[in-house]
Order: sequence, then C-alpha cells, then structure tokens
Amino acid sequence: MKALTTYTKTTEIDIDLDVDICLLDSRIFTTTDISKIDQSKKKVKNKKYLCISIEIQLDEFESVLDGAAYARPRLLIILGILTFLTQELFTPFSFFSSSTVLGKLDKPEIKKFKFKFNKFNFISDLKLIIAFVNSDQESDKRLFYSLIDRYRKALYLENESEDNMIHDDEVLLSHFHILELLSTKYYIKQKQLATQSIKQFSKNLLKDIYLLEGNQLQSEQSSKSKLVESLFISELPVASKIMFMFQEQGILTHRLKSFISDLIKDRNSVAHGRQVYQERVIFPVPPFFPLIRNREYSFETLRVLSGRAISIFLRLDHLKEEWTQFEENLLPSIDELNKFISENRHEKITIDDFYAGRDNDITPYTIAYYLLNKKLKAEIAIPVLSNTVLKYRKVEDEIIQLILAVVLIVDLSTDKLKEKCIDIIKLSFKNGWLPNFKMRDVLYHLEYLGHEPKTLREMITNGEIR
Repeated sequence: MKALTTYTKTTEIDIDLDVDICLLDSRIFTTTDISKIDQSKKKVKNKKYLCISIEIQLDEFESVLDGAAYARPRLLIILGILTFLTQELFTPFSFFSSSTVLGKLDKPEIKKFKFKFNKFNFISDLKLIIAFVNSDQESDKRLFYSLIDRYRKALYLENESEDNMIHDDEVLLSHFHILELLSTKYYIKQKQLATQSIKQFSKNLLKDIYLLEGNQLQSEQSSKSKLVESLFISELPVASKIMFMFQEQGILTHRLKSFISDLIKDRNSVAHGRQVYQERVIFPVPPFFPLIRNREYSFETLRVLSGRAISIFLRLDHLKEEWTQFEENLLPSIDELNKFISENRHEKITIDDFYAGRDNDITPYTIAYYLLNKKLKAEIAIPVLSNTVLKYRKVEDEIIQLILAVVLIVDLSTDKLKEKCIDIIKLSFKNGWLPNFKMRDVLYHLEYLGHEPKTLREMITNGEIR
C-alpha cells in the first residue's frame, strides 16, 4: 500500500518572479507570505519566496524522509525549466527549508496558471513545455531533461567563473555537450540522406559508366554502397552533425558555420590532452594555464545559441530575439573576406561605407580580427587598408576599429603609409582609443598570440607611448 505525500522546498528570492504553475505532479509558486508555506513562521515585509511542492508515493516501509530521494529528479527538472526560461540560476543549494507531509498536493486550476518574470509573460512557452512533458515521447523527454540540466550547470559554472575564470573551460564544454547531444536527434535523418545519396551515386556510376544491369548491378551496388558508407557515415564529424541540426532548425548561415568551426577547435583544445605550459600569460591572469589562447566570443553567445537550439527542438520562440541580435553581430567568415579582397571591392566603397560595413558587414575591425588570428597576412591586408589609413580621421570609433590592424601592418609598411600608421598609434595612445586594452597590454596581447610587433615595441621602449 503506497501513501501519498508532499515534499516541499522553499527559498527566498530577490528577482521579479511571479509564478503559480503545475507540472510533473508538482506545484511551483511564489508568495510574499511565508506563513502560507510554514505556519510556524510569520510574514516578513518586502520578502518573497519560491516554493516547489512535489507529490510522491511512499511504500509502507519507507519513511517520509525518503521522500527527498524520490523528489530530487523532478526537482532538478523543475529547476532546469525555471533556469532555462528566466536565464536566472536556480539550484538546490539556495533552498533554506524542506519538509515532507502526508497528503495530496493542492493544485490550482490550469486556467489560473501564471508565470511572469521581469514583467514578461512566459505562460505560453510554459504550457508548450507542460504539453511536451505530458506526452508519450519518452526518448524526447529524457533528452529534454538532460539538455536543460546541462544548460543549468553551464550557467552555474559561468556564474562561478565570472570573476576568477576558474571554470571557463568547463563552461565551453557544457554548452558544446548540449549541441552535441541535441544533434543526435537530427542525426538519424542526416544518416538516411547520406545513405540515399551514396546508393544513388553508386547506382548511377555502375549503370551509366560501368554499364552493369540486372542482378550484377544490384549485387555490385550493394557491396560498393556499403564500402562508401563505411568511409563517410561511420565517422561523421561532430561539426557536420551540429551544422546539419542547425540547418534543420532553419538558423544555419555561412557565418554560423564559421563560428561552429572555431568552436570545434576550442572544444578540441579543451577536451584533448596537451601541454599547457606557457612562459607568460596576459591579464586578466588565469588561475591555471589556459587551454585556449584567444577566445573572441562571449559565454553569453554560447548560452543564447544552445538555448535557442533547445527552444527550436521544443517549438518555442524563446530566445529568438536574443539569438537574432547575436547572429547579426557574427563576423563575416574568412571566405567572405577573401572574396571581398580578391574582387577588389575595397576600391569600390567609400571610407564611410567601409567603417559602416555596408559591403557584407566587412569593416576595418574584420581585417584586424583575421590578422590577429593569423588567418590573413599583413601583406594582403595592406592594400585593403592603405586608403583608410592614409586618410584617417580623428574619430574615436574609427580609430578603435583600426588600431589593431595598424599595429599589425606597420612593420611591413613604408614611406607615407608607415608614417600615418605611427601617427594613428600615437593618437590612439594619447586619447585612450583602444579596444579594452592599454597600449602596453596591446603589445603583451599580440606577443602572447605569437605576433612580433617590432614598431610598437620600439615606440614603447623609446617612450613615445606607454
């Protein structure tokens, strides 16, 4: 004989959350009156509480204290959903009280459900999630629970790492794990499409070129298709799986492909064993030798991307606007930049249009970025930047875009161009027009990435700048 009991956990919150919902035989609600949760306590002015009550069944031989173990899986799922929708971290550590009492859970009517955070109403997204977890898609539900748990852990690690960078590597791996895990949902279709293409290719080749037919055609097609499949499908790269997932979700672009390629390289640097010792690291100094020397994207970008992927899987609009904003700021790929240069399009636009990125979003900063990452050589960048450097203007936003590129091309520049490069470096130092660095930090940063900015070092050594 099983007995119905209700396990409850309570925490004080200082965020603008107003919720009263039910899912997974649980009730999640907020209140300003703690006495409604615990009659032994009195209401305190300006205090707000989050309460999670979970209905469980215990056998006769089990104690009410055993309820916590049965309730924990659903508690973690609920915390994951709250974290995913609000982007605020919820963990079991913050709950100051818990109790288990005999009796059935008191649930509000569905029509009275509410879920508001920072004045934004999440009830429509929440109802879709409730319908999903109440469905009979057991494998998809287990996938969803795993995804939001990794998502919540990534946010926890990000918060813990904000000031000391101690978990930076683990944050990256957590978000990558989300993308890799979710891509398995789409891999079945990708594999089917690959198999169909290989069979069709084999058939056309054997029929039209080798001129086989009948049973011989079928036999050869079967054996050759399996051979080709073993080459292409058995070891499909994780990058391909993730990009196919984004294609199916409708958000894959050429620039997102480039971003994923860079992310894969960073993930490999973290995941695979290698020596990490470096003679010098740069500010802010990390607590351990870093596995990634130059990470140009924010963890917020990863959080929004992985969150958007989960949302599309659930058919939610959640994080759509946020991802659109990040997507618009993704840099042009190196292929786009190379085409811009090879077609001499820099000669056909004005300096104002160049700074504004009116030709495919390519700006002087785009040039600087790929110079910095050694994907573009200085001698190739010089013709693209020369007119802009020679006609430079004393405008802060323009100098900030230009300065890193100038420092990286000045050593190979000559005559008037070199003179203007040095003028820009002095102007940037004098006015503090730098991208998050002091001038000496620029030197350290470039040397840390393997560059040798001789002119910059000489100017600092001679006391022209510091």
